[in-house]
Amino acid sequence: MQEILFLLLPIAFYSGWHAARKRYKEHQEQQRQDVPQRFVQGINYLLSEEPDKALDVFLNYAEVDEHTANTFLLLGNLFRNRGEINRALRIHQNLVARSDLSKAQRTAAMLALGEDFFAAGLLDRAESVFSELLKDDPKHADACEPLRNIYEQLHEWNKAIEIAQLAQQRSKVDHSRLIAHYYCELAVQELQKQNLFRAEETIKKAAKSYPAASRVLVLNADLAYARNQREEALNFYRQAIEKDTRLIGMLFNQLVNKFNQKDELESLYQFIQQTFAKTQDAKLFGYLLQLAHKLGKLSDMRVQVGEYLTKGKPSLNTLAHATDVLSALWQEEKVCDIAQLQTALQRLSASQPDFQCAQCGYKMHGYLWRCPACHHWDTVSNV
Repeated sequence: MQEILFLLLPIAFYSGWHAARKRYKEHQEQQRQDVPQRFVQGINYLLSEEPDKALDVFLNYAEVDEHTANTFLLLGNLFRNRGEINRALRIHQNLVARSDLSKAQRTAAMLALGEDFFAAGLLDRAESVFSELLKDDPKHADACEPLRNIYEQLHEWNKAIEIAQLAQQRSKVDHSRLIAHYYCELAVQELQKQNLFRAEETIKKAAKSYPAASRVLVLNADLAYARNQREEALNFYRQAIEKDTRLIGMLFNQLVNKFNQKDELESLYQFIQQTFAKTQDAKLFGYLLQLAHKLGKLSDMRVQVGEYLTKGKPSLNTLAHATDVLSALWQEEKVCDIAQLQTALQRLSASQPDFQCAQCGYKMHGYLWRCPACHHWDTVSNV
C-alpha cells in the first residue's frame, strides 16, 4: 500500500502544478483583457475633460508594470506642462509610494516628483527629493541640473557652485561660465559688506573658472574704486566695455556719477568716441551725446548727429538725446518748437524699457546679468 502511495506522489504533484499554472495563465489573460479596457476608459475621461475621473481609473491599478509606469510618468508630465500641478503631484506621488517599481522606474518617478515641486514653487521639497536622489546615487547627473536651478533661485551661491562642479564632472557639460557668475555673485555680497580682501579672493576664483568673463573686469573695477584707486578702476571699466560694448548700458550712469571730475569725464568722452568710431555701435551714440552735453561739447556733435539721423538707425533713446544737440543749435525763435519735441521724446523714452533679453525677448528697465524670465546668463543687452 505504501509503495502505491509513493508511486502516486509524482502524479499528484504534477496535477497540482498543472492546475496552478492554468489558474495563473487565466489570471494573466484576465489582466491583459482588463488593462486595455481601463486605459480606454481613462482616455475617454481625459477626452471628456474629466481628468479627476481619469486619474481615479489610472491610479487604481493593483500592479504597475513597465508600460503602465511609463504611461503614468508621461501623463503626469503632461499635467505639469499644462500647469495642473496638483494632478501631476497625485500621479507621481502615487508612483513613488508603490513597492513594485524597478530602480529605474523609481528614479524616473522621483525626478518627475521633484520637477512637480519645483513647478509648484515648493523649492524646499524639490531640493529634498533631488538631494535624496544624489545621496542614493552620487553619479546621478540628471538630479544635478534641477538642484542647481533651485540653489540659483534661492541665491545659495556656494551650494550652486558645488552642484555645478559635480554636474560638470558627471555629465562633461562645461559649466565654467556659470560657476564664474556664481563666484561673482558672492564677490558682490562681499563688496557690499566692505570685505575687500574676501571680495578679491572670490573674484580671482571667478577669473580662474572662466578667464574670458567680462564681469570679472567690472568687479575688479568696483574693487579698485572701493580702494580709492580711481585711475585703475576707470581702466578696468574701459577694458570691460571694450570686451563687451553691451556693458555701457549698465555702467554709464555709474561711471558718470563716480568719475565726475572734468578730466575724468573728458577721458571717458574720448574713450566712447573712439569706441564708437571703431565699432559703429548705434547704442553707444546716445551715451556719447549725454557726455557731450555734460562737457558743453554739443556743437562738436552737430555733423555727427546729422549723419546719424539721416544714415543711421537711431533708437528712441538716441533720438531723445539728439534733440539736445538740435535744441542748442537751433535758431532762437524756433527753440520753443524743438523744446516741445524734445520734452515729448524724453518722456516717451523714459517710459520704454532700456534692456532686452536676446534669449527670450523679455524687456526690463535695468541691466541684469541673469534674465529673470528665462534665467539665462549674459543674454541682456540694450534695446
